[in-house]
Amino acid sequence: MSTKKNILLVPVDFGDQYHLALTYAKQLAPIINGEIHLLHVLDLRDWWLEDIKPEKLTNDAFNKLIEVSRKFQLDQKTVYKVLQGKRHEKIVEYADENLVRYILMVDNIPGNPGEIRLGSTLSNVIIMAKQPVITVKKVTETKFKNILVPLDLANDCRLKLFNSISLALQHNAKINIVSVVFGDIEQEESRVQEKINKYARLYQENHIDYSVKILRKDEDFAYRAILDYSTEINCDSIIIMTHRESGIDNYLGAFAHHIINESPIPVITLNNASSNKAKRNLISSILDPIGIFS
Repeated sequence: MSTKKNILLVPVDFGDQYHLALTYAKQLAPIINGEIHLLHVLDLRDWWLEDIKPEKLTNDAFNKLIEVSRKFQLDQKTVYKVLQGKRHEKIVEYADENLVRYILMVDNIPGNPGEIRLGSTLSNVIIMAKQPVITVKKVTETKFKNILVPLDLANDCRLKLFNSISLALQHNAKINIVSVVFGDIEQEESRVQEKINKYARLYQENHIDYSVKILRKDEDFAYRAILDYSTEINCDSIIIMTHRESGIDNYLGAFAHHIINESPIPVITLNNASSNKAKRNLISSILDPIGIFS
């Protein structure tokens, strides 16, 4: 039996919301044989830090991380790290160097419903990281047991499908495929249904519990219909992907912004780098009789 730990990286800024990500990580750790790493990044460009010696700032932050660990009664093997630099860059570097399994974050930027504003640190980590980023706004009772997978006709469908299969096999999860079709566009609905039927066969071949739903809407935004549906069927997480711009760069579109901002449940966000990494690690365990991933 493997004793290798899956590292859960929780960046801690000592703000008002980090406790959500930390509580989620604490509950997830025993499920995935996880080890929590607490990371605080000092950006010495912040004007209020100019007159304080970096050594003192580092020591103070390290002691605060220890206090956080005691407050949340974390395992004695919890790792503490304080780095200096740009926050998103150091989070991504640490995750890469330490082979982190998941990065768990919160967004401390307050917003009103319908806004698409995300904090720059969270946005940049999602775009740059080679690991899935879990954004936590609520600590759900279950973890990765009832997952929602929004699908459309985009090119990233295959990678999103793969990651849903990966999570389902690892956590014995149910996968709920949902797609939104607007108006009476029968041709689009037919194409979506054809793609869903093709993917559903993969779930069947891999003995994964799943459901399929096509939502018809005359108006409104797709993300609202998807979030309402996630609540209706009591999902505990949503998988979304960044998109590719000009075939090269990852970026967060309006749909992803809205889902992350307004979802009451954790959102697992992947970019092409994190998806391809997972694909390399798990492709041998997936039955693919119709050659979707070949």
